[in-house]
Amino acid sequence: TPEDIRKGKTMLEQKTDEQKTEAPPLSPVQEMEGDSLFDRYRRTGAYQEIDTQLKPFGYDFFASSSVQSMSARKDLPVAPDYIVGPGDEVNIVLWGRVTAQYNLVIDKDGKIIIPQIGPLNVAGMTYEQMATEVIKKVEQIVGANVNVTLGTLKSIQVFVTGDIKRPGSYTLDSFSTITAALLSAGGPSHIGSLRNIQLKRNNKVIAEMDFYAFLLKGDKSKDLILKSGDVVFVPTVGALAGIAGNVRRPAIYQLKGEYDLQTLLDLSGGLIPSAYTQQIQVSRIVKNERQIVVDINDKNLSKTKEFTLQDGDLVKVFPIVDKDSNAITLSGNVKRPGKYEYKQGIKIADILKSAADLLPETDFDYGLIKRLRPPTMETELIPFDLKKVFAGDTAQNIELRSQDVIYIFSKWFFKNKPFVTVEGEVRKPGKIDLLNKMTLRDAILNSEGLARIAYRGKAAIIRVDERRQFRTIYVNLEKAMAEDPRENILLQDEDRIVVHSIDEVEFQETVSVLGNVKTPGKYQYVQGMKVSDLVFTAGNVLPSSYLGSAEIISQVIENGKIVRTEHKNIDLKKALEGDPEHNRALKPYDTLTVKKLSDWGEDRLATISGEVLFPGTYKISKGEKLSDLIQRAGGYSENAYLRGAVFSRERVKQLQQKNIDEMVDRLERQLLVSAVDNQSVKTPDPQAMTAELEAKRQFLAKLREVKATGRMSIRLTDPENLKKTLFDIELDNGDSLSIPSSPNSVQVIGAVYNQSAFIYDKEMTVSDYIDISGGYAENADDDNVYILKVDGTAVRAKNGFAGVAWNKNASRWELASQGVESGDTIVVPEELEKINWLKEIKDITQILYQIAVTAGVLIVGL
Repeated sequence: TPEDIRKGKTMLEQKTDEQKTEAPPLSPVQEMEGDSLFDRYRRTGAYQEIDTQLKPFGYDFFASSSVQSMSARKDLPVAPDYIVGPGDEVNIVLWGRVTAQYNLVIDKDGKIIIPQIGPLNVAGMTYEQMATEVIKKVEQIVGANVNVTLGTLKSIQVFVTGDIKRPGSYTLDSFSTITAALLSAGGPSHIGSLRNIQLKRNNKVIAEMDFYAFLLKGDKSKDLILKSGDVVFVPTVGALAGIAGNVRRPAIYQLKGEYDLQTLLDLSGGLIPSAYTQQIQVSRIVKNERQIVVDINDKNLSKTKEFTLQDGDLVKVFPIVDKDSNAITLSGNVKRPGKYEYKQGIKIADILKSAADLLPETDFDYGLIKRLRPPTMETELIPFDLKKVFAGDTAQNIELRSQDVIYIFSKWFFKNKPFVTVEGEVRKPGKIDLLNKMTLRDAILNSEGLARIAYRGKAAIIRVDERRQFRTIYVNLEKAMAEDPRENILLQDEDRIVVHSIDEVEFQETVSVLGNVKTPGKYQYVQGMKVSDLVFTAGNVLPSSYLGSAEIISQVIENGKIVRTEHKNIDLKKALEGDPEHNRALKPYDTLTVKKLSDWGEDRLATISGEVLFPGTYKISKGEKLSDLIQRAGGYSENAYLRGAVFSRERVKQLQQKNIDEMVDRLERQLLVSAVDNQSVKTPDPQAMTAELEAKRQFLAKLREVKATGRMSIRLTDPENLKKTLFDIELDNGDSLSIPSSPNSVQVIGAVYNQSAFIYDKEMTVSDYIDISGGYAENADDDNVYILKVDGTAVRAKNGFAGVAWNKNASRWELASQGVESGDTIVVPEELEKINWLKEIKDITQILYQIAVTAGVLIVGL
């Protein structure tokens, strides 16, 4: 029906492989790396989609080859016409009346000196002449048998110039050829010629080598042996032409002599079978003015010899685009899908003869032919009834055309295939196809059967009806597996079978072990289980375990309620040894706690630095004090400034940081509240409000950057006296003590005109130091000046008579500050009340003062 056709067409476009777009052709480099030449024959693609990214032919030879070393060539046989000269080694062996062996090197004058005979001039002789002359001389004078050979041969010096990668002078062995010289120099450059390499000797060209003859034909007749002083010259490349597409070796070639198209095709290895010869296109540059294309229709390749190429031509050989023009394609739910030859008058029944040609579950009511209808070549879909085709209905047995595609569908192509899902305790849970008359037992066996812990008393089947409403059917699984027809029910599409675990029905009793065992946790309770059994199950106790005592916690349940918890202590060592008094039988849900020895395996370290004899990090024991650490470090040095000692502790640092964060949070809340109040009172200027919000944000961000140091204010003296004071504190892991030398300076910072450090003068007061700093700035809060003492404490610097000053914030009189010491820092804060958005903040000065102090010190004892 038309509806079936539309439905089939939609599904075909989405699901069939034949509608997929073919991949574009690969580049020549990709083809050479992954595809064989035959693969290139068979590939078809869009017309004129060929890769024109070509590489010059022949240059890869020099990138992948290397010249053989002289040492590897010294054993090569020497030709009789080899000319000997200085540097060659002559080996002479004598036997008979005299037995001897001489290894003689021809000197720079061309002579060898033979023992008992004297010098003999051999330079310029061939190897054969030299051997004859030596044998003649030795036999005449010594009268012994003689054998003459050449050993290590001389080296030669040649020059490689022109368009070469590494031009220069090279020392080679005496058998080296033009090719060896080129390899030594890295080969021609990208503009160097491979077709006219010249060998010059005594300023004359004695040979020209076409390297293409060697690469394409293996011809080395022009690869002459070099002599010392020879010049290998590589001129600039001549005319170039590229050939791309459907030839065996796409590349850029150098032209020489014959410039016709046939020569270029021969250089490229010729056309491959997929080449379309009715349009070979040449892209050409004309008179340095424009580019043109020239199409050559040469079906029989008779014109290629007549077509002359020019320098810079690019020849494109396009592919055949028609793919299997006489084929019919069979696709879908068939045993032998693929292509079949088209013959005049062929019909569907000639390809599909019977149902034996089909796969199971074929839809016999609907088949489809996809046809390209000329002249527009639009796609036409023609449905047919496959069942009637097999019955001999001539109307349905449609005559086929070339390039038709026949689709045979599975009956599940147009609707979802029925399935059921098996979940839970089966060996292979998952979705399975629902077969005809499949039962619960069939589905479970199809899932490879029940797991060992499957609960056989009850299973659930969750079923959905046409209105998508769910209901649950419970069955006795054991009876269903025994094929009881009342329990082994027939399944329906989308049924979900759930097989439960025994653990879900019969809860497993457990016992627990906590503390210092290898694997603490819950374990299954076993009747008669004892303490030693539980410890063994948990991987045994650790070496750091305390065996003198362990605790068993039990819950007493009466009338379904926990009425109390009992704690029993046992000797764990005796329990592990099997003592029945301590190796007690456990009850379900008991918990055994194994204790750990205090400080087991912990490295407690403290660091002392600065002005002591032996600074460093020391391992400390529990109870060790600060005076002990100082004594272990050898005591103070002569320059130790004890007032400036800095003692830091990690736990204190964490506490200080918490206090700072809390004060910043408190300040942030007050700023937010003040901002809300200001908005409710008046309509603010938007620009001013934005500026104020940004200022607040930067202010809070700056405060959050303040980090605690963990410093504790201490007062040091010699170790013996320190032991009598509150400052001889017990050391903690990570403690650090730094003892500086005296800085002999006092710093003045804050709202003064010249923040700086000044030489310490014990006669000077706070006011004196502020005066030499230029005095108070306009925004200085001179009532709240304070001193950060060198020992880490912070005190207010008050001005008053008789050593007493009024603290307006605390509303009381206080003693004035103590004198300034070396290393102190005088802080003159700004008068924050002058900043509009800080006026509303209660106790802003005190908050900032506390943050500054907390960031540096925690006072311990006075």
